[in-house]
Amino acid sequence: GPEGPSAQSQRAPHAAALLAAEGKVRAAANEAELVHLVANELRKLAGARQVMVVRISEPGKAWVRCVSSLAVVDRGTPFVRWVESMMRSILADPGSAAGATFQLPAFVDVGASETRTYPFRHFIWQPMRLASGEAFAGVLLARELPWSEHDAKLVAREAAAFGSAWLALYGGHKLRPARTSMRWWRIVGAIAAVALSVLPVPLTVLAPAEIVPRNPQRVTAAIDGIIKDILAEPNSVVVAGQPIVLFDDTTLRNRLQIAEQDVSLARAKYDRASQAAFADDKARHELAIARAELAIKSAERDYSADLLRRSVLTAARDGVLLYADKAQLIGRPIKTGERLMQIATPEDLAVRIELPVADAIILDRKARVRLFLDAKPLTPIGAMLTSEAYHAEPNSTQQLVYRLHADFAAAPHGVRLGSRGTAQLSGATVPLIFFLLRRPISTLRQTLGL
Repeated sequence: GPEGPSAQSQRAPHAAALLAAEGKVRAAANEAELVHLVANELRKLAGARQVMVVRISEPGKAWVRCVSSLAVVDRGTPFVRWVESMMRSILADPGSAAGATFQLPAFVDVGASETRTYPFRHFIWQPMRLASGEAFAGVLLARELPWSEHDAKLVAREAAAFGSAWLALYGGHKLRPARTSMRWWRIVGAIAAVALSVLPVPLTVLAPAEIVPRNPQRVTAAIDGIIKDILAEPNSVVVAGQPIVLFDDTTLRNRLQIAEQDVSLARAKYDRASQAAFADDKARHELAIARAELAIKSAERDYSADLLRRSVLTAARDGVLLYADKAQLIGRPIKTGERLMQIATPEDLAVRIELPVADAIILDRKARVRLFLDAKPLTPIGAMLTSEAYHAEPNSTQQLVYRLHADFAAAPHGVRLGSRGTAQLSGATVPLIFFLLRRPISTLRQTLGL
């Protein structure tokens, strides 16, 4: 409440008292401590009965930050509302910009009960300013005796010193009053951010992609053996029936020669049994056995001949022969059915996509795909999803991926087999906020189980 009369109100304080008060304020650790020191020290220095420290929140508006001798300010009380109403009137008066000395009922509502009952009728208002000259706070002093010009100069000096300490504690950027226009811009920005956060956008992910043949002919080994030679270079054009792979046929040729000799021997036995069968009943029984042995040996010879023919692999259709390197195949043991290479039609292309498990989203059949090749990063190529694997498999880098395939929406130009790039896959429509936070949410759930 209001303090008692001060004996120092009629005489100037000693310089040591001024320096001591300023030192206390500069040593304040936070704003709450600082405003209490300003209110109570200035009350003693200026001989005031009550000192209010106010903060200017925005041009034309201020709120009571501290009242001398009070620990806490309740802004809901009639007195504090009355002071804040007074401050609005003072700040609206151009003549009070540099400070003001006045007497009630100036700047207040004449009919208000506080105007009639407040015992201290004489006031001094002194603003505290930023380096730019803009007021960010101020002090309002009240007492029952009129203020002299010397009192006003003392209050102005101490307000400047205390304001400098306040600026040193927090900096001008934090203390600068908020502009009304800036506040509206913040409100508009917040509304725009909320509106944008619910804006529907397609959920998209990126994945490595490669240009592959759409329906290639797979060249597989027809026999077990060792590759002797490859007759066509990688990425060379071949025609149907052209020999492309030779297996080592030494064992097969020897086996065929032995089989042919076995057939000759079996035929000789059969001929002798046939001749003896005319006169000997026992020979007639041996004729059936000789015929069966001849059939078996003939089948073995035919099988050996077939294996020898299969030692030469030929192209089943025209196209480009695709494989990595001759040195990786020549001299290597091969099992029947092992894939060696493939023959592709250069114009019949597709896109193979390796979608990481962490980026897997729900994709509709025929989902839209945009392909950005490394050779043409600024030219997207349209495609459409045609198939997707139902389970993940490790790729060449041992990363779990879903393998997907897409066909081009139109015949691509300037695209060659083996080109690599990045595919953008479009899924269902989701709010923009979910699109931006999907990965952090997924990581949080996997980490914390929320």
